[in-house]
Amino acid sequence: MIGQPSSPISMALLSSSGTQLLADAIDSELRAWGWDVRIWQSGFNQYRQDIANPGSPIYLDPPQVLVLHLDAEDLFADLLRDPFSHEGPARLQRAKEAAIEVEGYLAVLRDRLPETLVILNTVYLPPVHSLTGLEYHSCWGMADLTANYNGELARIARRSSNVLVNDVASLAFQIGYGDWYDPRLWHLARCRLSGKAIKALAAQTGSLLRGWKGQTRKCLVLDLDNTLWGGVIGEDGIAGIALGEDGPGMAFMEFQQELLNLSRKGALLAICSKNNEEDALEVLRQHPSMRLREDAFAATRINWRDKATNLRELAEELNIGLDTFVFIDDNAAERALVKATLPEVCVPDWPQEPSCFKAALLELSIQYFPRVAVTGEDRARSALYRADGERRREAVSTGSLEDYYRSLQMRAEIGYGDPVSTPRIAQLTQKTNQFNLTSRRYTEAEIRMLTEATDAMVMWLRLRDRFSDDGIVAAMILRQCDGRSWMIDTFVMSCRIIGRTVESAFLGYVCHVMKQRGVRELVGEYIPTRKNNLTVNLYRDLGFEVIDSPQGATRWRLPLNERLVPIPEWIGIAVAEETAHA
Repeated sequence: MIGQPSSPISMALLSSSGTQLLADAIDSELRAWGWDVRIWQSGFNQYRQDIANPGSPIYLDPPQVLVLHLDAEDLFADLLRDPFSHEGPARLQRAKEAAIEVEGYLAVLRDRLPETLVILNTVYLPPVHSLTGLEYHSCWGMADLTANYNGELARIARRSSNVLVNDVASLAFQIGYGDWYDPRLWHLARCRLSGKAIKALAAQTGSLLRGWKGQTRKCLVLDLDNTLWGGVIGEDGIAGIALGEDGPGMAFMEFQQELLNLSRKGALLAICSKNNEEDALEVLRQHPSMRLREDAFAATRINWRDKATNLRELAEELNIGLDTFVFIDDNAAERALVKATLPEVCVPDWPQEPSCFKAALLELSIQYFPRVAVTGEDRARSALYRADGERRREAVSTGSLEDYYRSLQMRAEIGYGDPVSTPRIAQLTQKTNQFNLTSRRYTEAEIRMLTEATDAMVMWLRLRDRFSDDGIVAAMILRQCDGRSWMIDTFVMSCRIIGRTVESAFLGYVCHVMKQRGVRELVGEYIPTRKNNLTVNLYRDLGFEVIDSPQGATRWRLPLNERLVPIPEWIGIAVAEETAHA
């Protein structure tokens, strides 16, 4: 499993229809991904009462996630029964009123459950109803009813950091209403969803939640021949491979374009191919229909060695785990080798028909690369990893380690958590495993609460050097123990910058800030996990002294009146503007 939640996840499911079967399916889906989940269900069509009642179970035992699943056939039941009762403007007003009602529920939930994620859903209507045939030839059509309601949901979600929208309407369209709706279940259990629909909706809900939690693979590794293009470059030559604007080559071009879109959402692309390197690079650099040029890939292995060995080297070069890889190859024998040799790598079955590649990639993206937001760091990720390669080459050619550090011309900008930095800080806590002292995971809503608390402090560090602007690469959450003592609750740093002494610069600056505020002691905590062993001696190496080891953790203290963590002289520090913290 990738990035499993470190603690149980509690959910509440409120709906306008029956949800028992859906709750069971969501439970099974999340447990299959390693989640320890507990789901509470509201009574049939009791969502209004449960939201309004201060004594409702959702307030007595606040869930981390609340799903408010509403059906258009309930929201607009009167219009479906008597579609001639509302003409155009009145019908659109109904859509707006329904969205306003939902927004009112959200206001109550935000006030009473400020840290709870709320999931709404887009809605749909049966494709065949009383107005079929009149839909576009009269003033009573209802096609724009759900479109306007769904558009209002998008507006609401964009304004709320703790609201996500599950696009159920698109899922129902993909499956087809005939397979989605089960009238027998509706009449027996007040559940409109068929077994197929329930399974698909549970999977999509799981994907949405995993994207929210940052549980995603990091790198998609690709073969070349008959994967990125048709044919074998070593035999067919650059003019003979299938890649172009029409015919068989069009499928490969569309596949490449979708790969490019995936990389723009933050996934790394890499190449692992048995080929003559110069032949393959000629295609990447010169073929007019290539959508993925050489700089689209964070790393490449193009040689004649076995692919398991090459995948290990790619993981080492990128400094990420093999369990964050997804490997695509058209050759079943190569896939079998990687599956047998590197079981932590995800190796999906792959269609033989190139026309199916794009659809297969989209399905794979939903399952293994789920996203609910895209940060600036996500969009630039491939370029940042390529810059890391340039730094490694620089290190080889530089005389000493300190000379190398100085040659990078590193500049760190440090600031306090705010609405702009909150999504990236939450992402770092959720996805960082290697340099993560306590492995506590926080959502955007939780980070926002911490930035507003008087007994907590959220800080971030942005790093630039002569190769690139790496963006926000480190974050720290501190909590007040008493008037003169603060604890480092969370200290995370991107694996891309490990080994550049940035942790010393960050912690050194924090020490100076704390001392200026009259803090006498800074306490650090290390909680071991399977992946964060490289930080086991961090506090010791930076001058802290061990104080105790409660329940597997180790705590360290630094008396600020005696010593501070030194800031490396080769890293310049700047304080971000408008970051004053009360």
